[in-house]
Amino acid sequence: MYRKYLSILISTCVLTACNGETTASVTSKTVPAEKINQIEAKVKKLYPDADTKLQHQIVAVAVESLESMVFIKGGTFMMGAFKGPCDPITTDRMDWSPDVKCNTSMSNPETGADFIHKVTLSNYSLANHETTYYGFDAFQRAHDLPIVDADMREKYNIPDEQFKNKPTPTKTWQEAKDYCLWLGDLTGYPIDLPTEAQWEYAARDRGKYIYYPTNNGYLQPEGGHYLVGDIYVDYKKDEWNYGEYGHIKRYPPNPLGLYDMAGNAREWMNDWYAKDYYQHSTEYDPQGPANGTEKVLRSIIKPLTTSRAHAVPIQQIYYLSNGFRCAVQQIIPVK
Repeated sequence: MYRKYLSILISTCVLTACNGETTASVTSKTVPAEKINQIEAKVKKLYPDADTKLQHQIVAVAVESLESMVFIKGGTFMMGAFKGPCDPITTDRMDWSPDVKCNTSMSNPETGADFIHKVTLSNYSLANHETTYYGFDAFQRAHDLPIVDADMREKYNIPDEQFKNKPTPTKTWQEAKDYCLWLGDLTGYPIDLPTEAQWEYAARDRGKYIYYPTNNGYLQPEGGHYLVGDIYVDYKKDEWNYGEYGHIKRYPPNPLGLYDMAGNAREWMNDWYAKDYYQHSTEYDPQGPANGTEKVLRSIIKPLTTSRAHAVPIQQIYYLSNGFRCAVQQIIPVK
């Protein structure tokens, strides 16, 4: 009888602080309760001194990270800046055909014809949205680090809820890397930053010749609709505000279900940057150069699926323009 009581007590303490306060249990439609219990137990073990509010936030962030993962079936594609129409009526609406032969004015010169190359990727999963302040706040507080814009938020008494669904800025590439690895430790999955090849393959709906990573391949969304929850909603052109950093999922997802690949922050990749890397890289699951002085970023204002940027991995301030999303580096779906 005593053993049975002790077992119940231990199980209860996994879900409570054992000090009279109860950590609200996180529920999910896609993540099994058993997995959530494992995550809660892990959080209790790693952060026993955290208050119940923070413990709950960490669990919620970890569970949501699994909910957000979109399974991407691997395959072979031609990576790089494929050609476009020479005289498009508008650059907002462009269709690829085998006879297109001109570079587009918005394409980064580095992704020109010399960088067209064959890539074959294994299966993986990619978060359907960029990492939020809410997630990054949990990470920072768990490690006793100041949250982004802490002074401003305290000075003007801005609640965390106001930032909950906004993409977080970063100051360093390592922060993004550490955050993804942290999620992996909490959930037991191999979570990391995506590679540049993985990002482009997913943005292009598994490597198709698509210029923009939207639901229809265009920047001009006239006559379309997208899902909000279980409801189809029509959208108008003035709802698309490229160049501003708004809430996540502010643009319709691409056909794979990935939001904001065409807007909000540009995103850190796992890869080091080298201008000539793709002239001699491996075909299978390229990881980027072994070292370097800059890291690759993808997704820029009014972007092409092939445009890329690069920056030193340590910045002086938190830039709104530098965000990230995480990936699960395994060939089977998250369960």
